Amino acid sequence: MRRVLFGYLLWALLTGVLFLSPGMVGVAVIPLSLLAAGMLMDPPGAISLRRTVSRTEVRTGEEVEVSVRLRVERGVGIVVVRDRLPGNVAVTRGSNVGVFFKGFRPLEVSYSYTVRPVLRGTYVLPKSEVTTRNPLGVRYFWGLYGDEIELRAIPAVVRGIPLRGVRRRAKINVPETSFSIRGPLSTDFREIRAYQTGDPMKLINWKATARTGRVLVNEFEREGKKTVVFIVDARDSMKVGVEGESPYEHAMNLVASMARGFLRRDYHVGLYILGAKKFIPPSTGPRQLHKIVKAMVDFERVKTGEERLKEAVERMRRTLVQYTPLVVYVSNILEGQREDTKQGLLSLMAVSRGSVKPVVVDVSVYSALDPHTGTLLEMEKRFISGELGETGAYVVRWVVEKEDVGSMLSRLMGEIK
Repeated sequence: MRRVLFGYLLWALLTGVLFLSPGMVGVAVIPLSLLAAGMLMDPPGAISLRRTVSRTEVRTGEEVEVSVRLRVERGVGIVVVRDRLPGNVAVTRGSNVGVFFKGFRPLEVSYSYTVRPVLRGTYVLPKSEVTTRNPLGVRYFWGLYGDEIELRAIPAVVRGIPLRGVRRRAKINVPETSFSIRGPLSTDFREIRAYQTGDPMKLINWKATARTGRVLVNEFEREGKKTVVFIVDARDSMKVGVEGESPYEHAMNLVASMARGFLRRDYHVGLYILGAKKFIPPSTGPRQLHKIVKAMVDFERVKTGEERLKEAVERMRRTLVQYTPLVVYVSNILEGQREDTKQGLLSLMAVSRGSVKPVVVDVSVYSALDPHTGTLLEMEKRFISGELGETGAYVVRWVVEKEDVGSMLSRLMGEIK
């Protein structure tokens, strides 16, 4: 466009000179003079940009503040700063585009905006694009400034676990393991018992002692005395449905929340990802929760291979024998996985010699996808759950359309002691 305009003006100037027309010469000279001045005027340059974020790891639904500090030393004109955001990262407040005017003095500005990752995963914020133009727009400059920033969105964890209704007797007991029987005392009260030689004086319950006339002490649970191992199915059947609402997405939220609850009780917690052959041995502490969540997120959008539940049990046999853990298996069980799941549960029962009842959580999203097909599949899954229950496992059906993760967490944790 500028070339066409320049050509017309030059044609008008030549025509005015040839035909001795001062009007034509005047019409051409003034715009040509402005264009010449614009060509000589440098666009804003000598740019420095620094970008920071409030945090690099968030849970889904949480926001991140992005702060930008820009300094331009030379030139005059318009400065446009644009941050191109990856997919599934939305701006919730402010704008990721900044427009400023650089005068004859150095320009230094700071601004911020807020983003929220919509789905779990790792996102990279690319370098900022900076475009500058001089006042007439005939010269411009473009460049990339700042550093790339990596954001990691992890599953949301339900922190408070309200138990439904009145206090009830737990149906599932997590067995104690002699592997950690000498661990340090936790703050979880267990019972009041008779004093034994060697018990610390600080454990004596003086009120109970005075009331009964016998020396009684408070007994607390030992740290890491109990163990829970999660087996999360990452095969194709767990990746069905719309993005963000697949059975695997819901399984990650549930397992992360349950793992946090067990770790706060000082249990050993481990994870096996079925289909990926990824095993995180049981351990305690906040770092273990981070390992578990990271491993699940890493295989969220990765196509895994085929692996049978029975094969996974054999790979973990040594750990299962050593810790005698409660095993929680989370999957989307259809007719094609019925026999595989049944054989795997029987293998778990055989390893523990029937002393530990595994927990099966069957995740279903089909009612939300198609009401008619979903009804038929729910009938099929209900029949499969009944058959799996005959193995001795405790089977829980989770229809996510009817029950959110908080309600399911409350129901499960209320059944486990």
